[in-house]
Amino acid sequence: MANVMVKKFIRLGLPSKGRMKKQVEDFFFNKDLELVDVGSSREYLTKFKEKKNIQIILISPSDIPLEIKKGNLDIGLTGRDLVFEKIIGWEKWMLEFKRLDFGSADLVLGVPQFWTDVNHLNDLDDVAYLLRKKYSQPLRIATKYQNLTREFLIDKQVTNFEIIESQGATEGAIVNGIADVVVDISSTGETLKQNKLKVIEEGTLLSSSASIFVNKRYFKKNKSDVELKNFLTKFV
Repeated sequence: MANVMVKKFIRLGLPSKGRMKKQVEDFFFNKDLELVDVGSSREYLTKFKEKKNIQIILISPSDIPLEIKKGNLDIGLTGRDLVFEKIIGWEKWMLEFKRLDFGSADLVLGVPQFWTDVNHLNDLDDVAYLLRKKYSQPLRIATKYQNLTREFLIDKQVTNFEIIESQGATEGAIVNGIADVVVDISSTGETLKQNKLKVIEEGTLLSSSASIFVNKRYFKKNKSDVELKNFLTKFV
């Protein structure tokens, strides 16, 4: 029986939607790696014009961390906030190869502007204490980043809080009476201001940006591969 050589592809996960998708396209174009669509835009198929050994998988940015962890992607480009939120102990499964200079945003804690006496994280614990003592209720925090929020508040010794899961329009949770404060990603702070919220001192949980993550097992096995080296060298 004849031996059949199976060509190895580098499986690269890229954002399929959102602002980061356009930023990623521009980023690769500036690295002389032009992305071209294959088929219709609805098919989510694309490739590098000059690179034949890279299979590009377009998926939601929030799904990229899990697919790297499972080994379905060798390399992924997504936000640091998504990796740190989605994969607890992410360092066990992947390497952060290179932090990039776009997609910058902060994960921040926003409180109502009319809370004039709440300007520091320490003040927030006082609010939580008063809510428990006076109304027998916890400080309600709306966020999509439940793991990072819980870890941050416990580390800062803020007690008596309840995390309310939010899947969209987090800033409106206070106006709608769902939450007392919010934790959300913000690039300029304008959306927070429009919703009459402010960021308190020491209320930044994480400074995020786009970053390149590599499956740790894949990298260990293939770090001497010429094709992989040539590709990763583009980002150093």
